[in-house]
Amino acid sequence: MKKILLATAVFTLYTLHLPFIHAQEEQRQYVSWGVFGGPNISAYLMRVDPLLRDTLIADTVIKSMPATGLSFGLFFDYHVTDRWLLQFSGDFAWQQATLRYAGHHSHLLTFGSDVGLSVLYHTPWHGGYLLFSFGPYCHFVLYSAATEDVNLYRRQVLVDPVTGKPRFAMSDIHAGAALSVGYEFANHWFVRLEAKMGTNILNFETPGTYVYPYRGTFGVGCRF
Repeated sequence: MKKILLATAVFTLYTLHLPFIHAQEEQRQYVSWGVFGGPNISAYLMRVDPLLRDTLIADTVIKSMPATGLSFGLFFDYHVTDRWLLQFSGDFAWQQATLRYAGHHSHLLTFGSDVGLSVLYHTPWHGGYLLFSFGPYCHFVLYSAATEDVNLYRRQVLVDPVTGKPRFAMSDIHAGAALSVGYEFANHWFVRLEAKMGTNILNFETPGTYVYPYRGTFGVGCRF
């Protein structure tokens, strides 16, 4: 009789412990990675102090119109829980914009790299996962050119009175925030819409000029 009661007690405890074991398995921490890519559309928001409008970096003198480009890269996700992830991403982006001024236009092309860290939340929905992420990023301009020599990354707006070095409308490094929404299918392929808005981080001491680069990307990728 004692053996039967002991066996029953052990079986009951084991049965009750199964959900806890399963929950631990669902909450296990691990790293996944993937690749993504797709077309983008980018441009710049600009404004300037009225005293500096002769620099051509002004919303009344020069305007930036969006143009299309291409982005591609990879990411690493640290699964903190079954729904919350930390995502480190790196990508390369070919971006374009049309700068219009005084009846003329200059086609600006840049090639650069983004490095970002985001908090990602994914929740089950219709056999897959809805994805939401938000976090900071830094952009490094590796190459820039313009068809009519009006290049924000080479357009000098003043000379630093202390160092004597030129300061440009837009620095080669800027930082900002990224926001994305997407859907991951059961086979780990996903689609994603991402928006990024940045500002200068090496050009804060240049008074009167304000240039804010932005980019929207429609991406397709796969998690491994």
